[in-house]
Amino acid sequence: MAFLMILSASAAFSEGMGVVVIGGPEQETEPVNIDDLKLSAEAEIDGLGVLTLTAYEVVDGLGHYAPGKNKLGNYKDEGYYWSGQEADYIVLFADVLNTSLTSKNYLDDISVKAVYDDVYEYAGWAYQRNYNNTASSGHSDLAADKNKQNTRWAIDKSDNFSIDPMYEGHYLFGCTLPNAVINGKKALKVIINLNGSEITYNVRK
Repeated sequence: MAFLMILSASAAFSEGMGVVVIGGPEQETEPVNIDDLKLSAEAEIDGLGVLTLTAYEVVDGLGHYAPGKNKLGNYKDEGYYWSGQEADYIVLFADVLNTSLTSKNYLDDISVKAVYDDVYEYAGWAYQRNYNNTASSGHSDLAADKNKQNTRWAIDKSDNFSIDPMYEGHYLFGCTLPNAVINGKKALKVIINLNGSEITYNVRK
Protein backbone atom coordinates (compact mmCIF):
# COMPACT_ATOMS: atom_id res chain seq x y z
CA MET A 1 0.00 0.00 0.00
CA ALA A 2 2.80 2.39 0.94
CA PHE A 3 4.56 1.60 -2.35
CA LEU A 4 1.41 2.32 -4.33
CA MET A 5 0.97 5.66 -2.54
CA ILE A 6 4.55 6.66 -3.35
CA LEU A 7 4.12 5.57 -6.99
CA SER A 8 0.89 7.54 -7.29
CA ALA A 9 2.48 10.66 -5.82
CA SER A 10 5.43 10.32 -8.16
CA ALA A 11 3.17 10.03 -11.21
CA ALA A 12 1.16 13.06 -10.16
CA PHE A 13 4.34 15.04 -9.65
CA SER A 14 5.77 14.10 -13.05
CA GLU A 15 2.56 15.11 -14.82
CA GLY A 16 2.95 18.62 -13.40
CA MET A 17 6.65 19.01 -14.23
CA GLY A 18 6.10 21.43 -17.13
CA VAL A 19 6.62 25.17 -16.82
CA VAL A 20 3.40 26.88 -15.73
CA VAL A 21 3.01 30.66 -15.76
CA ILE A 22 0.80 31.69 -12.82
CA GLY A 23 1.03 35.46 -12.95
CA GLY A 24 2.62 38.63 -14.18
CA PRO A 25 1.73 42.10 -15.42
CA GLU A 26 -0.77 42.53 -18.23
CA GLN A 27 0.89 42.95 -21.61
CA GLU A 28 -0.27 44.67 -24.76
CA THR A 29 1.24 44.08 -28.17
CA GLU A 30 2.73 47.24 -29.64
CA PRO A 31 3.45 46.82 -33.39
CA VAL A 32 6.88 47.95 -34.55
CA ASN A 33 8.35 48.85 -37.93
CA ILE A 34 11.99 47.94 -38.47
CA ASP A 35 13.20 48.74 -41.98
CA ASP A 36 16.74 47.34 -41.93
CA LEU A 37 17.12 44.44 -39.50
CA LYS A 38 20.60 42.91 -39.58
CA LEU A 39 21.51 39.29 -39.02
CA SER A 40 21.94 38.47 -35.31
CA ALA A 41 20.25 41.73 -34.29
CA GLU A 42 17.10 41.56 -32.16
CA ALA A 43 13.71 42.99 -33.09
CA GLU A 44 11.67 43.29 -29.90
CA ILE A 45 7.89 43.41 -30.19
CA ASP A 46 6.35 44.30 -26.84
CA GLY A 47 3.89 41.71 -25.60
CA LEU A 48 4.76 39.28 -28.38
CA GLY A 49 8.40 38.26 -28.60
CA VAL A 50 11.94 38.96 -29.76
CA LEU A 51 12.71 38.08 -33.39
CA THR A 52 16.30 37.34 -34.42
CA LEU A 53 17.37 36.57 -37.98
CA THR A 54 20.22 34.09 -37.62
CA ALA A 55 21.22 33.33 -41.24
CA TYR A 56 20.47 34.10 -44.88
CA GLU A 57 20.94 31.51 -47.63
CA VAL A 58 20.22 30.96 -51.30
CA VAL A 59 19.40 27.29 -51.97
CA ASP A 60 17.75 25.20 -54.67
CA GLY A 61 16.24 22.71 -52.24
CA LEU A 62 14.28 23.04 -49.00
CA GLY A 63 14.19 19.92 -46.85
CA HIS A 64 11.02 18.93 -45.02
CA TYR A 65 9.76 16.23 -42.66
CA ALA A 66 6.76 14.08 -43.51
CA PRO A 67 3.42 15.07 -41.90
CA GLY A 68 3.08 13.73 -38.38
CA LYS A 69 6.69 12.50 -38.30
CA ASN A 70 9.45 13.70 -36.00
CA LYS A 71 12.10 11.36 -37.33
CA LEU A 72 13.49 10.46 -40.73
CA GLY A 73 12.54 7.28 -42.55
CA ASN A 74 11.42 5.96 -45.90
CA TYR A 75 8.36 8.17 -46.01
CA LYS A 76 7.02 9.24 -49.38
CA ASP A 77 6.17 12.74 -48.08
CA GLU A 78 9.61 13.65 -46.70
CA GLY A 79 12.54 14.98 -48.68
CA TYR A 80 12.99 18.22 -50.62
CA TYR A 81 10.97 20.89 -52.27
CA TRP A 82 13.04 21.80 -55.35
CA SER A 83 13.00 25.28 -56.87
CA GLY A 84 13.57 24.14 -60.47
CA GLN A 85 16.10 25.28 -63.06
CA GLU A 86 14.78 28.84 -63.47
CA ALA A 87 14.53 29.83 -59.81
CA ASP A 88 16.09 29.50 -56.36
CA TYR A 89 14.92 29.93 -52.79
CA ILE A 90 16.07 32.77 -50.59
CA VAL A 91 15.76 31.68 -46.97
CA LEU A 92 16.02 33.54 -43.68
CA PHE A 93 16.58 31.36 -40.63
CA ALA A 94 14.90 33.01 -37.65
CA ASP A 95 14.30 32.50 -33.94
CA VAL A 96 11.50 34.05 -31.89
CA LEU A 97 11.73 34.20 -28.10
CA ASN A 98 8.26 34.30 -26.57
CA THR A 99 8.34 37.15 -24.03
CA SER A 100 4.56 37.17 -23.52
CA LEU A 101 2.67 35.38 -20.75
CA THR A 102 0.78 33.02 -23.05
CA SER A 103 1.69 30.38 -25.61
CA LYS A 104 2.04 31.76 -29.15
CA ASN A 105 1.79 30.17 -32.57
CA TYR A 106 3.77 32.75 -34.51
CA LEU A 107 2.67 31.40 -37.88
CA ASP A 108 -1.01 32.10 -37.20
CA ASP A 109 -0.70 35.72 -38.33
CA ILE A 110 2.30 36.14 -40.61
CA SER A 111 3.04 37.06 -44.20
CA VAL A 112 6.30 37.17 -46.11
CA LYS A 113 7.17 38.82 -49.41
CA ALA A 114 10.24 39.79 -51.43
CA VAL A 115 10.50 43.09 -53.29
CA TYR A 116 12.95 43.57 -56.16
CA ASP A 117 13.90 47.01 -57.47
CA ASP A 118 10.95 48.47 -55.51
CA VAL A 119 8.74 47.25 -58.39
CA TYR A 120 8.45 43.46 -58.47
CA GLU A 121 6.79 41.74 -55.52
CA TYR A 122 6.89 38.00 -54.87
CA ALA A 123 4.77 36.14 -52.32
CA GLY A 124 6.81 34.27 -49.74
CA TRP A 125 6.29 31.52 -47.20
CA ALA A 126 7.01 30.66 -43.58
CA TYR A 127 7.75 27.29 -42.00
CA GLN A 128 8.53 26.11 -38.49
CA ARG A 129 11.51 24.00 -37.46
CA ASN A 130 11.55 21.52 -34.56
CA TYR A 131 14.92 21.08 -32.86
CA ASN A 132 13.53 18.00 -31.05
CA ASN A 133 13.23 16.05 -34.31
CA THR A 134 15.90 13.54 -35.26
CA ALA A 135 18.68 14.10 -37.77
CA SER A 136 20.67 11.73 -39.96
CA SER A 137 23.69 11.66 -42.26
CA GLY A 138 21.85 9.39 -44.69
CA HIS A 139 18.79 11.51 -45.46
CA SER A 140 20.17 14.54 -47.24
CA ASP A 141 20.72 15.65 -50.82
CA LEU A 142 22.43 18.87 -49.71
CA ALA A 143 25.72 18.71 -47.83
CA ALA A 144 24.73 21.51 -45.44
CA ASP A 145 21.80 19.41 -44.18
CA LYS A 146 23.66 16.25 -43.16
CA ASN A 147 23.05 15.51 -39.47
CA LYS A 148 21.30 18.90 -39.17
CA GLN A 149 17.81 18.24 -40.53
CA ASN A 150 16.26 19.05 -37.15
CA THR A 151 17.71 22.58 -37.24
CA ARG A 152 17.44 23.16 -41.00
CA TRP A 153 14.39 21.33 -42.33
CA ALA A 154 10.80 22.54 -42.25
CA ILE A 155 8.13 20.57 -40.45
CA ASP A 156 4.75 20.05 -42.09
CA LYS A 157 2.28 22.88 -41.49
CA SER A 158 -0.10 20.42 -39.82
CA ASP A 159 2.59 19.86 -37.17
CA ASN A 160 3.11 23.54 -36.28
CA PHE A 161 3.06 24.11 -32.53
CA SER A 162 2.81 27.01 -30.10
CA ILE A 163 5.78 28.36 -28.18
CA ASP A 164 5.44 28.66 -24.41
CA PRO A 165 6.52 31.80 -22.50
CA MET A 166 10.30 32.34 -22.43
CA TYR A 167 10.86 29.47 -24.85
CA GLU A 168 12.26 30.00 -28.34
CA GLY A 169 10.65 29.00 -31.62
CA HIS A 170 12.63 28.35 -34.78
CA TYR A 171 11.44 29.32 -38.27
CA LEU A 172 12.24 29.62 -41.97
CA PHE A 173 11.06 32.70 -43.88
CA GLY A 174 11.63 32.72 -47.60
CA CYS A 175 10.58 33.19 -51.17
CA THR A 176 10.99 31.50 -54.55
CA LEU A 177 12.66 33.96 -56.92
CA PRO A 178 13.63 33.86 -60.62
CA ASN A 179 17.33 33.54 -61.37
CA ALA A 180 17.37 37.06 -62.84
CA VAL A 181 16.31 38.45 -59.47
CA ILE A 182 18.68 36.25 -57.48
CA ASN A 183 21.64 37.28 -59.66
CA GLY A 184 20.53 40.87 -60.28
CA LYS A 185 22.26 43.99 -58.97
CA LYS A 186 19.24 46.06 -57.97
CA ALA A 187 17.72 46.34 -54.50
CA LEU A 188 16.18 43.21 -53.01
CA LYS A 189 14.48 42.99 -49.63
CA VAL A 190 12.39 40.55 -47.63
CA ILE A 191 9.45 41.97 -45.65
CA ILE A 192 8.03 39.95 -42.75
CA ASN A 193 4.71 41.04 -41.28
CA LEU A 194 4.27 39.39 -37.89
CA ASN A 195 1.02 40.18 -36.08
CA GLY A 196 1.00 43.68 -37.55
CA SER A 197 4.69 44.40 -37.01
CA GLU A 198 6.74 44.86 -40.18
CA ILE A 199 10.37 43.75 -40.24
CA THR A 200 12.50 44.28 -43.35
CA TYR A 201 15.73 42.49 -44.18
CA ASN A 202 17.74 44.03 -47.01
CA VAL A 203 19.45 41.42 -49.15
CA ARG A 204 20.83 44.18 -51.42
CA LYS A 205 20.41 47.93 -51.21
